[in-house]
Amino acid sequence: MKIVPLTAALLALVLAPAAHAQPATKATPVSPTAAAFLAQFATEGTDSVSWAQFEAFRKQRYTDTDRNQDGHVDEQEYVDEYLQRFDVRLADARTGHLRQTDIRFKALDRDGNGAISRAEYDAAGERTWAGYEASQNATQETAAASSRDPLKMPTSHTANGMLELYDRNQDGAVDRDEFDAVRAAGFAATDADGNGTLSLAEYTAEFSGRLEQQRQRVRADAARQARVRFASLDKDTDGRMTFAEYQLSGKRMFDRADSNGDGIVDARDPEPVAGAHSANGNR
Repeated sequence: MKIVPLTAALLALVLAPAAHAQPATKATPVSPTAAAFLAQFATEGTDSVSWAQFEAFRKQRYTDTDRNQDGHVDEQEYVDEYLQRFDVRLADARTGHLRQTDIRFKALDRDGNGAISRAEYDAAGERTWAGYEASQNATQETAAASSRDPLKMPTSHTANGMLELYDRNQDGAVDRDEFDAVRAAGFAATDADGNGTLSLAEYTAEFSGRLEQQRQRVRADAARQARVRFASLDKDTDGRMTFAEYQLSGKRMFDRADSNGDGIVDARDPEPVAGAHSANGNR
């Protein structure tokens, strides 16, 4: 049977996919807390974690932490397991910082000759000082940013970073003399061969050394914090943490992310109120 053009056009409209007739719905945004939780505990390709799934994960982690398999987790086992995970985060953070170092070097090397002259170095300092003067209330680092970067290297883009880098007399402010003195000392320390310019190797080596010092500091602090957490979790103070004691913190972590209380962490959970326990997985 021959179909006339008008009939064919009508059939095409009827048979067109429904997607063309209705606008696509937007995906529900995931709250920062739920997103952080899912990033750690959701299996690949999924976007939700139930309490049963999380409890199974915690049981396996507890078993893995119990290195001598005596059915309990002692303080050293707890600290060792946490530091093993923390070291992975530190290594990833170090890689990211070194990648940014290469980017910063190229930005400072304005003439692109592969070396940072003292003039280029000082010009960068002037830009930093101008930014600091323009806004004494420079952006503070947030708790979320600190959580993402376990190395927490100070940056001149924040008020607290400027103080950490340049406030040598600890008076809560940075004056120009302090700033210039620290910058000059920094250039001299980085210029290993003393030729008056900074090569990429020198620039990277100096920053890498500071990264390592910071890694040691934050790792030691992480170990101390882990011991404090163990003491808090070991409710009967017998030096041996049962799974029930261990899972108390897990339940708090899950409940904070599962803010709507339906037993599943997913995009339907709104951001919890301030002051609730963190979903950063430390415990």
